[in-house]
Amino acid sequence: MVLSLPHCPRCGSRRLIRYGVVAGQQRWRCRRCRYQFTRLEGHGTPEPTRRAAVSLYGYGMSFNAVADLLGTTEQSVLRWVCRYVDRFCTKPLPGEAVVTELDEMWHFLQRRDNKVWIWKAYDRMTGRLVDWECGARDERTFRRLFERLGRWKVCLFCSDNYVVYPLVLTVGGHYQGKGETVGLERNNGQQRHSKPLQNNKRRTSF
Repeated sequence: MVLSLPHCPRCGSRRLIRYGVVAGQQRWRCRRCRYQFTRLEGHGTPEPTRRAAVSLYGYGMSFNAVADLLGTTEQSVLRWVCRYVDRFCTKPLPGEAVVTELDEMWHFLQRRDNKVWIWKAYDRMTGRLVDWECGARDERTFRRLFERLGRWKVCLFCSDNYVVYPLVLTVGGHYQGKGETVGLERNNGQQRHSKPLQNNKRRTSF
C-alpha cells in the first residue's frame, strides 16, 4: 500500500521528505519551498487556540514561546500566522513605488540553524510594505519577489551589500549601501521578536 503524502500548507506541493519527529508526530519538509510542518493525524487544533497563537505572536511573543504556552509546535504557530496573513493582510494592489528598499530578515524555529527568511520590499515614499516573500536566503526566493515587483514601476532598488542582489538587479537601477535601507530596517525592528512579551503595548504589523 502506497502512503499518501500530505500537501505542503504553504505551496501545495507533494514533493515532501520526512524531517524528524516533533511531539511524537511526523515532521515534513517541502522540497519546493523548504517549508517545514507537522501533519496532524485524526484531529485538528481548535480554532480558539489558533486565534490565541496569532494574537500572542502579534503582541510580541516568539514562535517558540507561543508554542510552549499553548502546548503545540513552532511549525504549527508559523503556519497559523501565515494563514492569518494570507486571509486578512492582503498585499496592496500594484501601483508606483519609484524608490524601493529591499532587505531580508529571519525567524528561527526551535533551533538557531532552523530559519525561515522573509524578503521584503518597502516603498520609501509611502512608508509601507508593497510585497514580501518567505523561503530561504537564496537567489531563487528573491527572484520570486523580484518578478512580482515588475508591476510596481520601480526606478531604483536600494539594498544592503548581500551577494544575492547584484545577481538579479541591473546596474544603474540598483544602489547598495547600509544607509539606504533605514526605513525598512525600522519596519524589521517592529516585526522582530527576540524576547517573549517584548514591547507588548505595540501590536506588530504583519
